[in-house]
Amino acid sequence: KKLLVLALPKFVASLPTSEFPLEIPRCQKRNFLHTNTLYATLKNTVKKTIIILTLAILTSCNFYDRKEEVFMTDQDYVENDRQFSPDSSMVLINYSLDLGAFGYGQAGTAILKLSDTTKNLRGFTIPNTLTRVKWIDNENISAQFDILPSLRTGDKVELKDIEINGIKVKVSALDYIDKDDHKEIEHRELSPNGQFELVAYRYLKNRSNLNFIHISVIPVGGQIPKYGNYLIADMQSDYVLNGTWTEKNELKFYSNSQYSDLIQYYLVNDREKIGYQIVTDDKEYGSKYRWTKKSGI
Repeated sequence: KKLLVLALPKFVASLPTSEFPLEIPRCQKRNFLHTNTLYATLKNTVKKTIIILTLAILTSCNFYDRKEEVFMTDQDYVENDRQFSPDSSMVLINYSLDLGAFGYGQAGTAILKLSDTTKNLRGFTIPNTLTRVKWIDNENISAQFDILPSLRTGDKVELKDIEINGIKVKVSALDYIDKDDHKEIEHRELSPNGQFELVAYRYLKNRSNLNFIHISVIPVGGQIPKYGNYLIADMQSDYVLNGTWTEKNELKFYSNSQYSDLIQYYLVNDREKIGYQIVTDDKEYGSKYRWTKKSGI
């Protein structure tokens, strides 16, 4: 399957072109044109068939068809990291499964006694919604739950401590805002009708290490919410790289071809009923991933 994926582009590219020699006798020109059209149609059909067959083969592979159990001796098992408890009696193991040409998937973190390392890891694995897992002491572990997706969707966040293999996992919220961070406004603009303000801001310690952008639309003179009420980006990018109001009191967001299609996934569901449009401008924003003119990134 991996070879098929790698070979497909080369095979399609190797197909002869549909162009025939230009020097064609007049008496044969009509036949050549007819043949040329048929050949071009056949070539396109062959290409489409190859692509469809390849996709069918790939999508028929169900990655979850593997056995449910995960053992360290499995051929697709990959250990990413391990942390021993202070007394070294237990170990936290972060692992993933090798999906071959498709990379790594189904990552997890297991809480194990040393005698558990030969057992099925599934029974000792913490929920994959938890991150930044580390030992507090020999009986407790801290973990964080990323609340940003819930803030975007409006789902209620419920944080509950759990216990796995006799170890208590203390769960706290992760919003990527540290106690010593301060709010810095990148852009603030009044709407043409004077009713709203567009505010783009982020939390940071200094300009050398920028956090992601929050975008809010607030009534004039209103308080800026802690989290963006229109869009909340993430550590990968701000996705919206600049923004302004239009004459119709709607928002115009600027982005590049890498991020513009992703903006929709970072909008807050319960945002102000103000429309937006996206302008993709690779000339101006092609190399950027943060909304800021101060640092040039």
